[in-house]
Amino acid sequence: MYGDRSLSLVVQSDQWARCAHDGTALLPGGGVELTWSHDDGECPKRVDYAPGGLAFDRWCRAYRSHPAAGYVEPGPACPGALRHPLGLAVDRRQRLYVAESGARAVLVLDLWAQRVLRRVPVCGRPVDVAADCGRAIALTRRPDCLLFIEGRRGPRPGPVLVRPNCDPTLEPCRIATGAYVLWRRPAGRTAIVAAADGTVALEVEGATDVDVTADGLLVVARTPGESFLRFRRDGSGWIEIEPVGASGYDGGAVTIAPSGRIAFTTGSGIGWTSGSVARHVTAGSVTTYRLDSGEYRTRWGRLFLDACLPPSTSASVRFVTTDLDDVLDPLPATPPARGARRVPHPDLTPPLPSKTLLDAAADPAPLFRRPTGREQPGTQTAADYDFETYEAPVSAPPGRYLWIQLVLAGSARVTPRVGAMRVERPGHQLLRTLPRAWSRADADADFLQHFLEPAEGMLHELDTGAAERAVLVNPQVTPPEALGWLASFAGLVLDRRWPEPARRTLIAEAYPLFRRRGTSAALARILEIYLNRPPTIIEQWQLRGLGGTVLGTTPGGPAAPAIGGSTRATGTLGRFTIGGTTSSSDSYQLSAHRFSVLIPGELTPEQRTVVRSIVDVHRPAHTVCDVCELGSGMRVGQRLRVHLTSWVGPGADWGPAVTGQVRVGGDGVVGLPAVGSRLGEDSRAGQVRVG
Repeated sequence: MYGDRSLSLVVQSDQWARCAHDGTALLPGGGVELTWSHDDGECPKRVDYAPGGLAFDRWCRAYRSHPAAGYVEPGPACPGALRHPLGLAVDRRQRLYVAESGARAVLVLDLWAQRVLRRVPVCGRPVDVAADCGRAIALTRRPDCLLFIEGRRGPRPGPVLVRPNCDPTLEPCRIATGAYVLWRRPAGRTAIVAAADGTVALEVEGATDVDVTADGLLVVARTPGESFLRFRRDGSGWIEIEPVGASGYDGGAVTIAPSGRIAFTTGSGIGWTSGSVARHVTAGSVTTYRLDSGEYRTRWGRLFLDACLPPSTSASVRFVTTDLDDVLDPLPATPPARGARRVPHPDLTPPLPSKTLLDAAADPAPLFRRPTGREQPGTQTAADYDFETYEAPVSAPPGRYLWIQLVLAGSARVTPRVGAMRVERPGHQLLRTLPRAWSRADADADFLQHFLEPAEGMLHELDTGAAERAVLVNPQVTPPEALGWLASFAGLVLDRRWPEPARRTLIAEAYPLFRRRGTSAALARILEIYLNRPPTIIEQWQLRGLGGTVLGTTPGGPAAPAIGGSTRATGTLGRFTIGGTTSSSDSYQLSAHRFSVLIPGELTPEQRTVVRSIVDVHRPAHTVCDVCELGSGMRVGQRLRVHLTSWVGPGADWGPAVTGQVRVGGDGVVGLPAVGSRLGEDSRAGQVRVG
């Protein structure tokens, strides 16, 4: 089969930005979808800018500042005790920082001990604070600067705060994690988000606060009544994603909760953002730049499209080919869209300079979903992007240059998404193996080319899989649908409840693991593969302790020592055992063939069932096993060592020993209990009390 074909790709963000967009918008990481407009639902309220503070600790408790009343809720200070508290932040050490703008200080509170650590005087008037790992970074006015404060230490100079050059009237008012500063015009809605060095990231009209999530999502709160905008960094710029609703926002503060949700202040407390409020256009298209095959009269092959097409959405394609070298690209090379501008500039969006070429193209052709959802075995692109792969033949005459137009359709709330495009160049070469008379006419050649395309594509993929069979037998890169087939080589039947990475690792280690099957090391490794954390296996014989020491003689033995005199009538002290196991207990029945599996953390009901089945299948048949979840309590690991005579479980109380009623060392204790007592140091034989 023909194996020298290559692919022309449209995958990266800069490639999609070079395309001609008509009603489409860029996706973070590359791709397009239908563009939208903000559906705020109500008219924005014209209110005075009144910033506040909002922060969460690790226990998801919310702290909110009331600047006018002069207190933080909840907090140790009563109303009026603080002088105009504004920004709040909680660092990783659970210390709450309060920017007291009126006192020109930052108050530091220990949330563990519920006490004030220190009031840190700062130069200037602090207007906001943001967490920065185990410390906080404060934004001050007059002078405008950034300061680091860490508990009782500080303040120390932070990054140099540079004023953006775009507008000299802007003033810094809010700061977010990562030292992103919100600059606002005192009277007006002009606002920008810039880095500490003055680099402008975004220009958002009416912005009132800003925060950044743990995965780098930038959230910008706007005037009450308007939706919150969200931006994700992509390459050298920011790309906006769908906005979310914020009903009841009072213009005070916005923050990210430990759960990842977006919280904001309201007139009655704290609110949470709702879903997307974007209203998508119902139709749009994107036309690629000129794709060059490098040879004239090229018959292009198949188009592969990674797309997500929800119900009520669709996508179709049109193709234009030519051999003319003077046909220009629809767009010059431009950087990805930045900031709130989701589409290229209107002056750069003509569909094609030679519009007659596009008008003469065939009607949009439908796309066909691949049965497996991806292009071919070993291709993980569709799975990585969470999209499925669709296919369509390039229905166009031969030509060196190719343009592809995607026609998208959706609804106001649902839009199709396209992540990547790949097109074969050239297509299959079966026409060269057929009689020349069958393809002498262009119409006949086009018909045969398209008629043989599906069958040749299947054969080509089989040949590719055979040539790259090392991919199929590698458990780390083989397609998910081939894992069961690959596991059958080792006689394994995979459990679908296992995560996919765990199944791949099990197949890769199957042969060395099954050579040691039935051992504690093999069982521990299998559990570690499934749980992604190592368990601890303790066999009961390791906890059996030492044998008891018998004091005294048998009734028929030699005379016992006298107590308090030399007469034999005083009797004998008796026969008793100190420590260890008694002569009547059977250590074999108590500890042989029994072991416990200690798992750090807590398991879900499904994990608990899977762990139990793993233990039942891979333990020796004659053994008895217990599974113990340690939860959030004691950990068996680096800092705690379980010795051979240590028991994991509840302890017993100390009980007095009465001679003649209990066994000394069995359920009684010789001497007074002392932590860490040692024979010969703080406890001596012959100097202890019984009882």
